[in-house]
Amino acid sequence: MKKISFIYTLIALAACTAVKAQNYTTPFTPLNLLPENIYDLIVGESSGEQAYYHVMELAPYEKNRTPEEYRGDLHETKYVYGKLKEYGLPNAAVERIGKSTTWDGVSASLWEVSPKRIKIADYEDLAAFLAQGSSNASVETQLVWIGRGSAHEIETAGVKGKIVVTESAGARVQSDVDKAGAVGIISFYSPRPLVDPIQVPNASIRPNTSLFCFNLPPREGYVLRDRLLAGETITVQARVETTEIEVDNQIPTCLIPGSDPDAGEIIITAHLFEGYVKLGANDNNSGAAAILDMARTLNRLISSGSIPQPKRSIRFLWIPEISGSAAWLAQHKDIIPKTLCCLNLDMVGLWLSKSESLFCFQRTTMGNPHYVNDVTESMFHYVGATNKQFLATGAGRPEPLKPIFSVTGSHDPFYYAVSAHYGSSDHEIFNDFGVNIPALMLITWPDNYYHTSGDRPSILDPTQLRRAVVIAASAAYIIASADDDYALKIAAEVSTNSVKRLALIQQNNAGRINSASAENLQAACKRALFDLDACSINEKATLLSVLELAPSSSILKKYVDTQIANIQSINKIGAKSLEDLGKARGEALNVAVKPVTLTPEELKASKIYPKATSLAFETGYGTLRTISRETQAKHGIMPPAFGRGGGASTGTQSGVFIINGTEIARLTVSGNNSVLDIKKMLDAQFPAAESLADIMRYLEMLKEVKFVSW
Repeated sequence: MKKISFIYTLIALAACTAVKAQNYTTPFTPLNLLPENIYDLIVGESSGEQAYYHVMELAPYEKNRTPEEYRGDLHETKYVYGKLKEYGLPNAAVERIGKSTTWDGVSASLWEVSPKRIKIADYEDLAAFLAQGSSNASVETQLVWIGRGSAHEIETAGVKGKIVVTESAGARVQSDVDKAGAVGIISFYSPRPLVDPIQVPNASIRPNTSLFCFNLPPREGYVLRDRLLAGETITVQARVETTEIEVDNQIPTCLIPGSDPDAGEIIITAHLFEGYVKLGANDNNSGAAAILDMARTLNRLISSGSIPQPKRSIRFLWIPEISGSAAWLAQHKDIIPKTLCCLNLDMVGLWLSKSESLFCFQRTTMGNPHYVNDVTESMFHYVGATNKQFLATGAGRPEPLKPIFSVTGSHDPFYYAVSAHYGSSDHEIFNDFGVNIPALMLITWPDNYYHTSGDRPSILDPTQLRRAVVIAASAAYIIASADDDYALKIAAEVSTNSVKRLALIQQNNAGRINSASAENLQAACKRALFDLDACSINEKATLLSVLELAPSSSILKKYVDTQIANIQSINKIGAKSLEDLGKARGEALNVAVKPVTLTPEELKASKIYPKATSLAFETGYGTLRTISRETQAKHGIMPPAFGRGGGASTGTQSGVFIINGTEIARLTVSGNNSVLDIKKMLDAQFPAAESLADIMRYLEMLKEVKFVSW
């Protein structure tokens, strides 16, 4: 017994020595795609404090802009451009692309004048008090309670000539109370009253009416409600002055040049403006601050020679949300073809543990398959694994492997999630059918302060900001510097991830089959095989995208070809496993499961391969919106015939709404997907996507306007 114990002790000591020699890098710690010495320099140079200070300077609180600011450089523009010049960023500039008109509050106050003399709200105290879109007013009148603003509540309240008080959003009741003759609205609607009873939403009402709207926090709103319900007569005086101002669309930008001007570039975006009235710390001055420190970090390391100059350029854009991205892309159509991908940072700075939130990486859809997903995901996993304490055999240790902390920030583990695509930010403009630049989003979510007066610097974490900088900078630098050897590493990352993803889709559909009833078992088996096909098609397309990094490398081409063949083999094995499970489930339910066959409609769709034409990209962003309503109606499609994805087509008496039109169109870009493949990939991504007939109808329309051919 003693001898055996001694042998086991030697084995344990040897294992510990091996772990120590590997710097505790064990199989559950993913290898870094970036060389460790470069990664360490990026971590060391990055600064969560400086990113946090940027937010403090950009958006310490919501405030009213002066007319002088609108006529010149906006505060954020001057600040970002000044820092770019201070940091010595090459090609720093402010682009002015067109103008926009914005509603602007000048002043507003709401006083109770009877039975008390109390100021209720003042625009100078908090800009969010006044709903955007409010009209000018100077009125003294009574308040009347309308509850949630139902037709019955409005009718019985008698609102003509009065200011209504409601627990609904002002925009929701606006039309009805306007028709009933009310002169204004007080809303204490809050998306999260139980989280924070003093939040005021950054809400708006539709402009060009005679109404104004004051937004109050629930805490104050409940008091008004209770007084009115108790029968008290409350008279208030409201004064509102607003205007419309024309402002330049201002886009601070810089470019870290690559060593090969013909090798392309990577674009990094964050919206600096979300309209010009709302100012949010996390949304999105955190993203703007993070990419500002990212630009400083990479430029200092590259210009000093600490890390090699990348082969490809890295471009940074601080833009007005959505409209700024569309305008910039329209102005720079020459840059689109040479742009490999885009990383969009939108709301990246929350103190995650305090907010019960995660740092989310949201992938591109199957319509834009690209290795940028795998490169970015690898950095998430690496930072996650190296910023936690381990509890595993031979790896117990008191501190993280490679901690990314800020002196004034948290020492939390890295809480993160890898998620499916979601739009509603600037990356969707780059992903648009008419642009076709694969773009992903980094975001902290959920956000309990989203679009409210609570979105202030106090909710942010310098540690999280620093991690956002490190992840985005590392991912961008990996792609920007990738040579033939690096491209092979990225291809291997994609390939191994493909195996995992195919296994997950197989596992998910095994659950679908196991939970199927006798009546829907046959359909569940067919859906399982179709989902596996969809995932396989996407994985092969993602592998092919790596070839753009080293187009002349025969070694890379050969490797990618072999891995595509492997995916096909895995698909066959997975399909056989699902078929076997379907048969077993059928025996358990005493029903016969037939081999999956295609319907005549599916067989026809499997032989049609639509391909996007060059005309589709000539317009750029919004190509699909150029299709006339007459053309849509001709094909039985109701506008909008495009969308961000996530829903199903909805029939009406005069046509069908195509919700996933943008994704359908994106899936034609390569020309490698049949109409049946497109149907499979829509179903695999969205719970209830368009029918095959509706997809065909939509593609016939795109063919007529010469956006696709087959």
